Amino acid sequence: MDKQIATQIAEDKLNEIISGEKSEIIGLLVESESEFVNKDGVEYQVKRDAFYDDKEKKIIRVCVCVDDQKFWSTVLPLCRSELVNE
Repeated sequence: MDKQIATQIAEDKLNEIISGEKSEIIGLLVESESEFVNKDGVEYQVKRDAFYDDKEKKIIRVCVCVDDQKFWSTVLPLCRSELVNE
């Protein structure tokens, strides 16, 4: 897997989620989302998820994981995360 491309995809998707509507983040608490992105002739799988890092303080961790659907990257995808307040 090209880690530079995977990092760029993950960071772009994470920034898109963080800067978007809070309802999207809340929706990710209920159900994760997956999509496929083609970049330089390679199809990358992108999984977006969110969970409470601290439920009492309403702090949510938003995660984006990227892999190129080959064995090792599927086992150990490249992930980026960010904490946000509900």
